[in-house]
Amino acid sequence: MLKSMFRFAHDDDGSTTVDWLVLATGVLSLVMAIILTATSNANAESSPTETVIAAHD
Repeated sequence: MLKSMFRFAHDDDGSTTVDWLVLATGVLSLVMAIILTATSNANAESSPTETVIAAHD
């Protein structure tokens, strides 16, 4: 049992997976921030346009 615990502690196979997981999470967070910023700005800009269109109806 002790031998398998030492082998598990010194095994580096999972570290590459963790690195890719952290990198993918960072990229996903960046993409979500860009999308949320773009959609909030689009909603803010469309409000005056909606008012003008509604006034002409």
